[in-house]
Amino acid sequence: MNYVIKTGKTVDEAVREALSELNITRDNAEIEVLDEGQKGFLGLIGSKDATVKVWPKVDETKSILNEIFNEEIEPETSQEVVHKTDDELEFEKEEVSTDEVSMEEAVKTLDEENEEIIGATREFLGKILETLELDNIVEMELEDNTLNVNINGDENRLGILIGKRGVTLDSIQYILNLIVNKKSSRYIRVNLDSSGYRDKRKKTLESLAGKMANKGIKTGRSIKLEPMNSYERKIIHTALQDFEGVLTHSEGKDPFRKVVIQKERKYW
Repeated sequence: MNYVIKTGKTVDEAVREALSELNITRDNAEIEVLDEGQKGFLGLIGSKDATVKVWPKVDETKSILNEIFNEEIEPETSQEVVHKTDDELEFEKEEVSTDEVSMEEAVKTLDEENEEIIGATREFLGKILETLELDNIVEMELEDNTLNVNINGDENRLGILIGKRGVTLDSIQYILNLIVNKKSSRYIRVNLDSSGYRDKRKKTLESLAGKMANKGIKTGRSIKLEPMNSYERKIIHTALQDFEGVLTHSEGKDPFRKVVIQKERKYW
């Protein structure tokens, strides 16, 4: 099971960081609160960060994967500690020595694993592009446990692949993340983009954040933005973290969770 453990000043902050790293929404995640943390006296003395464990929901995507690959995706079984007798251990040792299996033969090399990941990615995206009747160029780079994939082509036709506010692209990225990590012995972060959509969307959100922050300061009222996924909410929070005169927080539950921008109240 691929999971991340994150800490934050609050449970919500820790969950947000974990969702961002896994590239999934809250609806597509299983969340276990390991430690709710403590605010401490005056928010300083005795404070303790919250800790959460987050991993993707596999069962909800099984039907999608089965439809694409015509294969059953089985959940990973937990590893149990088995205590064996000396006789059993000695028998296993003799059995292994008889087969004379070397580590080089038993373990896939990193290069072979990377080739398998690239191949699975190309096959998966190829089927999607073929279904949508799109003739596009897929560029891939796997480095430092991160797989960056960019689909280039006619931007007028790529809208169907991206979807409204990137919802379709996010869904494809999520499924691709499951496929890739099913092939990998280590966790691979998957970033899927289409003709630079992510960067354009980021700049749009940063511009929106600035305009809404100025509006909040001018009117003195809280500004509620449209619902966004965790990745886009983080862009807004980051863009305004050093913006003088405003504070931001998120409220609501996914998929309707949204960023609230409010004027900072100063007391002296």
